[in-house]
Amino acid sequence: MVAAAEQMESEMTQRKVCLPAKWIPALPVEDQQWISKALFKWSRNGQPELNLLKLDKLWWHPPDPPLVPHGLPATERYFGHSLFLWMPRKLWRVRLVCPHPDCGKEELTSAGLHQRVRQVVSMTTSYFIAAEYLACKGCKRKVISWSKDIVSQLDVGHQIQFPCLLTSKLGCDMGVVRQMRQRGLGNSSSQLQKQLEEQHAETWLQKSILFMSHQRGFARAASTGLVEPLNFGELPTLLTVPKHRWLMQVYAQDVLSRLDEIKASITSTFGRVLKIDSTKKIVRKLAGHSRGTAAWATNMGNEHGQIIMSVLTVSEGHGLGKMVEGVIKRYHDAGVSPPEVLYVDRDCCGSSHLHKMIRAWQNTSICLDIWHFMRRIAVGCTTDSHPLYAGFMNKLSHCIFMWDDCDLQALKEAKRAELEAKLLHPTDADLLRNISRAEMARHCKRTTRSSSEMETLISELIEAYSGHKGGNSLGVPLINSERMAEIWKAQKKHLSCLQDPPGVLLYMETGTIKKGGHILKTYRCARGSTSLESFHLHMNRFIPGTLASDTFFQAYLLDGLARWNEDRSMSAEGRSEPHSYSGLLRHAANQLSQEVLGKSCVNYTGPQAYTGVLAELMHQSEETEFSFDQALIRLIFHAS
Repeated sequence: MVAAAEQMESEMTQRKVCLPAKWIPALPVEDQQWISKALFKWSRNGQPELNLLKLDKLWWHPPDPPLVPHGLPATERYFGHSLFLWMPRKLWRVRLVCPHPDCGKEELTSAGLHQRVRQVVSMTTSYFIAAEYLACKGCKRKVISWSKDIVSQLDVGHQIQFPCLLTSKLGCDMGVVRQMRQRGLGNSSSQLQKQLEEQHAETWLQKSILFMSHQRGFARAASTGLVEPLNFGELPTLLTVPKHRWLMQVYAQDVLSRLDEIKASITSTFGRVLKIDSTKKIVRKLAGHSRGTAAWATNMGNEHGQIIMSVLTVSEGHGLGKMVEGVIKRYHDAGVSPPEVLYVDRDCCGSSHLHKMIRAWQNTSICLDIWHFMRRIAVGCTTDSHPLYAGFMNKLSHCIFMWDDCDLQALKEAKRAELEAKLLHPTDADLLRNISRAEMARHCKRTTRSSSEMETLISELIEAYSGHKGGNSLGVPLINSERMAEIWKAQKKHLSCLQDPPGVLLYMETGTIKKGGHILKTYRCARGSTSLESFHLHMNRFIPGTLASDTFFQAYLLDGLARWNEDRSMSAEGRSEPHSYSGLLRHAANQLSQEVLGKSCVNYTGPQAYTGVLAELMHQSEETEFSFDQALIRLIFHAS
């Protein structure tokens, strides 16, 4: 009896609205009437069918609320949701072929509307999407026009009109998807889900207030007896926002849809000054069955701060052999000259594993990162909170570097003119006090001293701060003399590894600045691996939260690396054009601009074809406890 009553109620509802039977349960009541009137008509046999005469657009919106209501407010005008009708073959008359590989590319024909509509979550509210069915003449199978195999057959101008990314039951608007792409501190799916809930709730409240404010006049008239009592009913229910785990699935699907472009952009990055450094921070976020299977995240960057390789390993040193082999192969296959210098934090001299691994790059100099060298010397200090510690480290840097005289003199002249404009007459000592270290680093180049000069100066510095001469007000010495003597004895041999390779340009001009009427050049230094130390902080933020499974770990890391490299590229080239990370959009815009305007509208050079080098780096031992999703590129390997 209950089933019969429900069936009768469903049939009565269907007779009231001219909609496909399976659309009615999916659409809210406030949307059924206006969609029925806007798109459908009754056929001769009493079935709802599309009114083809009205099909002239993709987006269909409910009628707007009246400025001044002259009748009882209709719910659909206030709470109605938009409908996106995706019918590329019927609207654009494009030729689409069957996507099934065993069919033979037969042309598809229209086969009516798909019997389901899906809710799509956008930034402020939800909307619904409907699509047409396409049938193959050859294999007689049907395919929905919103499937990726169909959308990808369209040209870019038509592809970009598809507004969302679909999952099994719901859809996510691309505006929401883009919010998840930017990797940074606090940018998690949980935070985005809360923001969506808040924005959807406020949009619903605004509509409710407007709706009830228009109802209020009729309610007051009914209370005075001017009109019969009215039953306004309940407010429409707010459509729920999915949980944050659904948003994570959407993000992974988005990365997977752009995987070829991301891999190609990362493996098309090269450099003439390379740096290698490792960190342990990010591997602590591996969760699930992959937890504890990696100990180090090793990155290789170039002089612009771009990352050309990132791997997780269980060890350093010889454990990086596959990574180095992959980078060497990438340079060879692309026909790019080997790098001029490689900065490392270990294995810099002697017959180290690294020298053996890069023997194919015979002319590449291996240098020790000076910041790491200074940290080794600093271990001989009793504590870094000692009042003399900062001065000691500053003087240690002076023992290693010397400023370029021409650049320093130009900066002094500019600073002198700047102070004289303030009616001051500075001496040379005043000039040095008013020039900050940041100004010197920005406008002056530095070179390393000779090994013998470094050894003499550092020995004198250690002697000057040893014993009671380096004590604080309580007599606590800065330097542990015995430990410092052992450290300095071991580190003397690395002074030759600190030398700037002859003939290698380590400073790049990034622009000019006017100071005191003088034009000063600004430089970016390519020396050392400190840029990777900065990247490690950002890399840790690529993975939101504290834990991530192996699949999501890869998705976050791949997308973060590609966007990081694009940011560094724009900074190095000084570009100030529209900032987009989509190579597809920029390439399409340039191609059309060349045809129409005869010039490019954005600065973009497409990446080379993906070489497969990252996939080749996957090396698993018999003790491997997990296997990553085959759909995502492997960035983790285990040294056997």
